[in-house]
Amino acid sequence: MLSQEEPASPNAIQIIPSAEHYAQQMEDMTAAVYKLNPRDDEECSLNAAHFRHHLSIFPEGQFIAVETATDKVVGLTVSMRINFNAHEPMLTSWWELIGHGWLTTHKSNGEWLYGVESAVHADYQGKGIGKQLTNARLDNMRRLNLRGMVAGSAIISYHKVADTVPVDEYVADVIAGRRFDNNLTKQIKMGFKPMHIIPNYLPDTDCAGYGVEMMIENPAYVPRHNGWQSTRPLSIQRATG
Repeated sequence: MLSQEEPASPNAIQIIPSAEHYAQQMEDMTAAVYKLNPRDDEECSLNAAHFRHHLSIFPEGQFIAVETATDKVVGLTVSMRINFNAHEPMLTSWWELIGHGWLTTHKSNGEWLYGVESAVHADYQGKGIGKQLTNARLDNMRRLNLRGMVAGSAIISYHKVADTVPVDEYVADVIAGRRFDNNLTKQIKMGFKPMHIIPNYLPDTDCAGYGVEMMIENPAYVPRHNGWQSTRPLSIQRATG
């Protein structure tokens, strides 16, 4: 985020809380990024109505990246709160997990932040905007004193080798640094720990349907009751169900 003392350049990008009047821009940007019809529920894409509803569910969890000179939305992130057990893989598909886009699965007292969506317009990728949006989420996680953040990472480069490399081997190679995945690798570098491979996570040929459950703990978390112990990272494994 820009500090109050930092002047905005003509091409500056600012991370700000989402607002209803940006909802249509957010829909248009999401459609451009994923090349999906956000009005078709079968395509599992967020639209303006969803984005407006998120603000009524969990306003503090929604951020956008805006080009200051044009007030153009060039990135966004959507979050909700959930209850989470790191030792039990989440087998639910992404679309079901987020209440078909409406965040009806949000738990107002949930102790974990769940990363619903994060996207940056293609023309603005490679400028660190995605990292800034993630940092906004993590700042929010700390401010709300949540245990940590959970997210699903679609392994979007897997389609290149899916015919010859088992998904377990592919993910293990990405974790070890032997392969680069354009999504999973970036999240690992930001500090997220891979937990489980989730089949049928997304109807997306790029990832062959697979996602990886990711977790990052809040080191500043203050336990809200006695007897809580910090969740230990798990070895990567493929979830079945």
